[in-house]
Amino acid sequence: MLTMYRRKLICGALTLCLPGGRAGAVSGHADAVHVALVQTTESSQYFNEITRGVRNECERSGYGLSVFDADNSPVAQSDAIENYAGQHVSAILLCAIDVYGVRDAISTAARYGIPVVAIDAIVSGKTIAQIGVDNISTSARLLKALLLSGPTLPVSIGIVGATSSYIQTLRYNGFLDAMKKQAPFMHIAGFVDGQNILDSAQTAAEDLLAAAPQLDLIYATGEPAMIGALSALETSPSRKRVHVAGWDMSPQIARGLRNGTVLATAVQDTVRMGEAAVTAVTDWLRHRPAPHDIAVPAAIVTPATVASCGPCQL
Repeated sequence: MLTMYRRKLICGALTLCLPGGRAGAVSGHADAVHVALVQTTESSQYFNEITRGVRNECERSGYGLSVFDADNSPVAQSDAIENYAGQHVSAILLCAIDVYGVRDAISTAARYGIPVVAIDAIVSGKTIAQIGVDNISTSARLLKALLLSGPTLPVSIGIVGATSSYIQTLRYNGFLDAMKKQAPFMHIAGFVDGQNILDSAQTAAEDLLAAAPQLDLIYATGEPAMIGALSALETSPSRKRVHVAGWDMSPQIARGLRNGTVLATAVQDTVRMGEAAVTAVTDWLRHRPAPHDIAVPAAIVTPATVASCGPCQL
């Protein structure tokens, strides 16, 4: 029996079906290539920018494109991967929610000979490429930016993370390891799970602020956590000033940089990540050697550098 997500995908999918294997590689016709992007959610600017990069590169390459919005549902993602594989698309690009839960779906794609490219996630399963940033070293760079932020250094740190996200767990661990080495005077006063969902992140940040009133800084491991933390600071009662640092960019984060609430954020080049994923597909179709792990550098943006940050002009 088809799930709701499978019915949604089948009803909304394009009728174009391609033969298995490296479609378009033998004939050489770009219009024989059709790429499917299985996205996490369309409610996040971060993921929308990845989609924009994928779309840009598909248009440049003359590829067809289908985009599926899983709306933060791991089950919907697995269903989408299996259905796209059954339609014999040329390649599947994946922004995974549950990096382990998609393993069987990726195996299904492999049986059909469909390559899978992971974007911003280290998934459990065979992929032809993984696109993302070095989360460990970037977290250490974030801490270094905080240490240079001014005469009053944050000492008491609260974390808004996402335990379901392997990537965001790396960002937490990378920051904690760097803190132990570079700033032993800092300590973690509390950790809350924002679940990588905006409403949940705001509620979690409000709970964190209530439980640890002496916080100096909230470190947020992703865009929902960052926006949730900033919103929680607005809704919380009057208190000592609490700053925020973390990952990604949005209009709220850009405002926080300009007013000094956000001390540092790692801005990923999400458009470039999407473009790099399609380029990896092209390399695979044309039998060109290419690395499996493709790193796209992130920029550390602070109040001092926000004026020169292109993505920050929101």
